[in-house]
Parts: sequence; structure tokens; C-alpha cells
Amino acid sequence: MTSSISSRAGKATRVLDRPLTRRGFCAATALAACALAAAPGCANASRRVHLVVKVPRTGHSVVFDEGITQVETVIQAMADDFVAVYDARPIEVEVVVFEQNQYDAAVRGAFDTDKAADVLYGDYFNISTYIHSGRVVPLDEVATPDVRADVSDYLWEMSTVDGRVYMMPYLARQNVLAYNKELFRQAGLDDFIAEGEIAAWSLEEWTHVLDTLAAKLPRGTFPMMMYAASSQGDTHIMTLLRSSGARFFDESGHFALSEPEGVAALRWIQEGVGRGWFPPHAENLEIEDCSSLFRAGQLAIYMVNNASIGRYGDTVGLVNFPGPDADGCATAFISGFEVFDNGDAEKLAVARDFISFVYGSDRWLSYAAGAMPASKRVAERYGAEIPCYDLFRANVSNVVDFTGSNPDTLAVRDVFYPCIHDLLAGRLTPEECAARIDADCNAAIDAGIAESRLHE
Repeated sequence: MTSSISSRAGKATRVLDRPLTRRGFCAATALAACALAAAPGCANASRRVHLVVKVPRTGHSVVFDEGITQVETVIQAMADDFVAVYDARPIEVEVVVFEQNQYDAAVRGAFDTDKAADVLYGDYFNISTYIHSGRVVPLDEVATPDVRADVSDYLWEMSTVDGRVYMMPYLARQNVLAYNKELFRQAGLDDFIAEGEIAAWSLEEWTHVLDTLAAKLPRGTFPMMMYAASSQGDTHIMTLLRSSGARFFDESGHFALSEPEGVAALRWIQEGVGRGWFPPHAENLEIEDCSSLFRAGQLAIYMVNNASIGRYGDTVGLVNFPGPDADGCATAFISGFEVFDNGDAEKLAVARDFISFVYGSDRWLSYAAGAMPASKRVAERYGAEIPCYDLFRANVSNVVDFTGSNPDTLAVRDVFYPCIHDLLAGRLTPEECAARIDADCNAAIDAGIAESRLHE
């Protein structure tokens, strides 16, 4: 089934599964009353509201619409449809696309300008930072009982700060590791190839697998991903640091890698450099460099998620990251919406109505079907068509939180990856690296706590 949404991007289309929200209806009624009565304060009732919706350039697929390759296409179509049906006041919606490494420039850098985001779509580990700027508004009235019941509890937990909903979950991507089956066979690791499951290996088994690959893979082919040239992909390296049982965060949400388990995980990674587990000079590689190697058949183990696994077909097997218990661990990357208060009450009302429109539409919620949809109804309808959906759904219990209660994830990531860079380059011992990670990351966390303020 193909709905050709991409051919309609930028045009107004009238597709709505439910009537306009109660707030939208009330707003329209109130504006009509103002016009008739010429009441004071209604002078701007006919002013065209210009809404800015920002979204990072992100690959996206939809099981029933093969024309979708980028999430901004879906957001643009949502916006067009909203404009077509919204009659509370004249509006226009501008969808602005930015690059993944430009979050702060696109969001903080545009505060108090005519390009400030009124609505932001993105990954929670990036956009959760902005909640603490005081500009992101609670959306509890959008998260109605019906909407809450349709979304899994763990997604609401990640969307809530101090008991209030600040982010609306749209989809999730669960990350595990994938291994090239043919390279495993060439290395004599047939016993580790598992069909139809997400496997889990002990740390001793991981070490055996990586040593075997390093010894038996052809020249120019490498066992496993590693990178530390920037913060892109650093969350996967953080996940590897649980390999010896580290709790990672202490009870207060601060880094605790100086504990023996954290140091042991850092030592395991550093020793892997000398044992040939990673591409040469991995400290200078980006995650995309490793992705290219994996796609070219020159890397045996790389990160994948439920949204990207379909591109590899039956050529790869799945395994959890090494973790604190026998089942290993995975990470969940939630994506969804935030609304900003930019000092314009009319724009804020329209922004909230836009989010209500999306979550009141089965059609637009369905366009999350390609990843793991936040909507249970959508998952029930399309789960059988989403690659490996049941496997990843069953693996949710092994997902670990890689952000903790951190109020400024971006600042933490800025100081984390240079530590791993120096570890891989041999400029830090595991003990020194652990101490520096704890000191620098916890300083960033404390600064974020000190500066945090929530919108009331």
C-alpha cells in the first residue's frame, strides 16, 4: 500500500480522523464573538499566526508508504493538513529542517528571533535539554486520558519531568548490535549465529568473539565499531561501559564510572585497541565511518535499530550490548514533540492545537509505523509489517537509561567523548579516564541543575 504522501508535501490537504480539538472549536467560537462584539483585546483576532516547526534531518521509513525516506516529509504533510482544517484563526506553518549536529544553533540560537521554534520534533536525548530552559510548556492537557491510554507507560516516564508532561512521544527506536553472519562464518564463529532472536553473550564470550575475529578476518576488515571524533554516537559507547556490571549513574543521577566496574569496562575497551578489535585510530572516526565500513562488509559488528534493520535483510544477526546481567542491554531512542512559549499567547495556543491535532489523528500517528510507534493502536495495526517488531518489543525489558536525570544532555556529551578519544589514543589510563569522565560530566550536570528552570 502506498499513499504517496511525499507528492503532497508543501500542499494543503484535508485529511482528519476526528473533529478539530475542543480548544480549537472554543477558540473559533470566542473569536467569532469578539468580532461581533468588537470587544477590547480582540483587535488582533484576524492576525495571521506564523508557526515555526523545526525538525532535524532524519531518515525515516513507513511500512505502508514507500515514498517516505525522511521524517521532515511527514512533519510537512502534518503541517499542511493542519493548515487545511484549522479555522480558529488564519495561520501559516513553516517547517524548518536542520542538520543533526545543529540542535543548539537551531533552537537556542534562534531564541527571541522570528525563527524561534514554536514546535520542535526530535530525539528526547537532544530535546530534553530545552525543558530546563523554562521555555518548553507542559502538555498535560494534550495528554488526555485517551491519549495516555494509547501510549506505553515507559514512554510517558521518559516524557515527564516533576510530574508534568513536557514531551509527546511519537515513536521509539531500540538500538542493539548487529553482526555480519558471513564474516562470522569465515572466522569459524558459527556457534554464535542465532536466527530469530536477539542474542546475549557474556563478557568472556564477547572477548572470545572479538579476539577470534581479529585473528581470522581478512586484512582491511575489522571486528567491531569504535569512534570518538565527536559526540555523534557517543551514547552507544556509554552503553558499552556497562559491560562489566557498572551501574553508570549513582543514586543522585551523577556519573559513577570511577567505581571498579566502570574502570574495568574502560580497560576492556582500551585493551581492545591493542588486540585489533577496532579500525585503526578509532579515536578519529565518526559513527558514520563505521556505518560505511559495515555496509561495505569491512566491519563485523555495528549498531542497528528496529528502523534500520530492514536494509540488511537476512545478512545480519542481532545481539544485545554486553551488560550487567546475562541478558545484556539495549538503548531506546524516543522521538516526539515539544512546544515552546516565545511570548506570543496566540502562537502558543496554535502550537498546542497542532500537537492535539496530530495526537487526535490515527492517520498521522500511523506514520510512525516503521520504527516502534508510540500509539498502541498503530502498533497493533502495523506491528506484523514492521521488521523484527516482536523481537524488539520483547527486548524492552533490557533497555537501559543512558541519560539519567541529566538536565543538560548536550553539555554532558560535549565533555564525554574527548575522554574516550584520549583513552583510545592511549593518553589516559582507564583510571584516569574514569576520573575525568566523572569530574567533567558531573560538573556539566551540576551546572545544568543550577541553571534549570521549568515553565509554569
